[in-house]
Amino acid sequence: EFERWCTKTIVANGWEAIMTKASGDQGADIIAEKGGVRFVIQCKLYSSPVGNKAVQEAFAAQRHYQAHASAVVANAAFTASAAALAATTGVQLLHYTDLDNLKLI
Repeated sequence: EFERWCTKTIVANGWEAIMTKASGDQGADIIAEKGGVRFVIQCKLYSSPVGNKAVQEAFAAQRHYQAHASAVVANAAFTASAAALAATTGVQLLHYTDLDNLKLI
């Protein structure tokens, strides 16, 4: 359900977006495109901070789908380790309220 909400929010902000299949998604829950830019997004609805695994999945999905950027979107905070890995891989860590401003950075 969280993935569906994220997809609708992204589409409402002018992106074309599709949800991937639940299994075999190669780390991407959503593939979004706008103006020739492809984003892969991993969505996490957690009650505790999001860790490295989500960053690793998003980074792998970016390579797999030949995307320009990747992000992990969550309702929770991120661990320090996830933030450090995101800083070296370029994976964006976003709170779900940041989806209105999704852009290539």
